[in-house]
Amino acid sequence: MYIQGIDTSLVIASTGPPAFKVGALGMDSDSNIFQYVHANGVAVVGDVMIIDEAFEADQLEVANSAEGTGAYLPLGVAVVALADNEFGWVQRNGIVAAINVATSAAVHEQLNSTATVGRIDDNALAGSEYLLGISLTTAESGNLAPGILNWPTIDLPV
Repeated sequence: MYIQGIDTSLVIASTGPPAFKVGALGMDSDSNIFQYVHANGVAVVGDVMIIDEAFEADQLEVANSAEGTGAYLPLGVAVVALADNEFGWVQRNGIVAAINVATSAAVHEQLNSTATVGRIDDNALAGSEYLLGISLTTAESGNLAPGILNWPTIDLPV
């Protein structure tokens, strides 16, 4: 069961109690699905976030996506800016307006982690990991692109 009609712009400061149980799933009026997380570092709108078993969300990068550190963990996309230790929603499923992508990332290509925090690419760079369940629907512009999420996860190394 999802929490219906959530306000995905709601951010709770680190000093306040969370508005929802961390890990809760919510649905907006367009049937997009979000997960309530605790920020483990900062995030800007569009950052791809790795979510651990305690629902701590951190910006994805090759350092935290490798086997033994983050392989096969779920991903989400930050829909609001989050400061370290704040509580907020990340999108897990549906149409997303802005995903942080490298310059020239192409539509409907296999995406992978990068060394730039929160950013993904389609360059299949050695040392990165493939990402499943995330696809760009329009070409990159200003390091952002809209896309579709289908419960994305980190996959095998490139």
